[in-house]
Formats: sequence, structure tokens, C-alpha cells
Amino acid sequence: MRQTALRTKPTANLGDVVYCPDLAMTRRLDGSYTLAISGRATLELTPQGIRFAREFMPQFIQRLKAVQLGVSGSFFTGPESLSAVLGRDPSIFEATRVLSPAPNPTLVAAIKANLAATFPQLANLELEDAWGAYVDCTPDAVPVVSAVDRIDGLYLAAGCSGHGFGLGPGIGKLMSELVAHDATSVDAAHFRLDRLVDGSTIKVGSL
Repeated sequence: MRQTALRTKPTANLGDVVYCPDLAMTRRLDGSYTLAISGRATLELTPQGIRFAREFMPQFIQRLKAVQLGVSGSFFTGPESLSAVLGRDPSIFEATRVLSPAPNPTLVAAIKANLAATFPQLANLELEDAWGAYVDCTPDAVPVVSAVDRIDGLYLAAGCSGHGFGLGPGIGKLMSELVAHDATSVDAAHFRLDRLVDGSTIKVGSL
């Protein structure tokens, strides 16, 4: 999922976190704000994504009103492309080491318009930056925090589905417990990797 965010110049303090259905604002240490529209994203179609479309369809249907479909260069090159699906060339990951998509200009305009409508006094607020980013999702929107049983010593913490900042401290604690083979503070079975491949029933938001 490709999402877009903006950063303003420092401005008046409107609160550390402001959330509306069409605007989310988080205050930064320098007095600026990060702006976005919560949940609004572009689902970029790729051969790899089409391959797993059935597993992700329930989540897509739930988010249908907030998600746009699109095609970008990742359809043709990189780890999600047709050559990656059909081939087994490990260098394809070496060639695409950083995912840094451009911000969506339509979403940039929508965020600016929503800011002006919500806070008219900020209608002319100068923006410092805009950026795009990919959000990793799992079919049930629940993170994977788990050992990889088939590869000794490998652990995964991924698939936060847009909730990485809020879940980060808890994920870090659970991962440290798993790596140290300590008793876990929560039931780690909810986050095991194999739930996605062992035939378990997958329900969106099943945690």
C-alpha cells in the first residue's frame, strides 16, 4: 500500500495529536506537523500481488472506500514484478534495496484542502516536505512477530498494516522475549508466521 504524508513549517500548537476522518495531524518537536489522511492509500497492482489476491481480498473489500488502485514501475521491475514471480534470481532484491515512492499528488492536494477546511487559519500554512512510503500488510491486518521455523535463528517483525508506530514498543518487547526464549507477556500464537500458510482461518482484524 502506497501512502502519502506532508510536513508543515512550524506553526501554532493545535494539540499533539489531532484526528479527524479526513485529516490526521501529529506535532513534531520543532513545532511543525505531520499531516495525512488515515487509511487513505493506493494499492499498487503487481504480479506478486495478483498472485496472492485471494488471501488479501477480504481486507481490500473492507477498505474499498479508502483505497485507490494503481500501477507503477514495481509492476515491471523489482521483487513484485513478473520476472520475480517467474524466476529465482536473488539479485533482484539487491537491485531494489530501497523503496521510496513519490508522494501521490492527488493525496497531497486532498490533505491541503482538508487542512484548510478543518483549520481555516492554516489555509496558507507553508509546507516543508511531502513523501510517499509503502506500508506492509498481512491478510488479516495483524503483524507477524515470530520465529521462522524453517530457518534457525531467523525472526520476523513485520506486517503492521499501518499501525507500526503505535504497536512498535509492544512488538519490540515481544520480539526480545522470543529471541531470548523467555515467557512471553502476551500470547505469541496470535502473531505466528505459520498462521498465514498452514490453513488457519484468516479473518481481518482477528486479534
